[in-house]
Formats: sequence, structure tokens, C-alpha cells
Amino acid sequence: MSVNEIAIALGEEQSMISHNLKPLLECNFIISNKFGKKRVYSVNTETIEALLNIVKNHAKKYCPKGGDCIIKGD
Repeated sequence: MSVNEIAIALGEEQSMISHNLKPLLECNFIISNKFGKKRVYSVNTETIEALLNIVKNHAKKYCPKGGDCIIKGD
């Protein structure tokens, strides 16, 4: 999504979205592709999937419900 599309979807100011995307981009949690004058941001699935797997494993091991509260369709 573009910054404008994200801002509309979240009901937030475009400047706030841009400000919050910057560190995510710098740390490679998200990636940016340019299409003409438009920048489209998307999740870096390689990074995010690894992080979500860590959370899932933690939940299975340590959460009182064995992670059932966050793990869907496993």
C-alpha cells in the first residue's frame, strides 16, 4: 500500500504514517517499491515470518493455553 492508502485505511494523518514507516524501512521489517512517482510498501515476509514463528513457539511453550489464544489454524 502507499502511504496515502495506509493513512486512509487506518484513519490517521499521512505524515504520522510516513514518520512511523521510516524506522520499519530502515530495519527491513518492510520494503518499498517505486512505481512511477508512487511508493508501495509491503511486509518483508522473510523477516516477519521468522519473528512470528518465534512468537508462536514461545506461545506454545509458555502461554497458559498453549498458545491457542494466538495460534489459528495450526
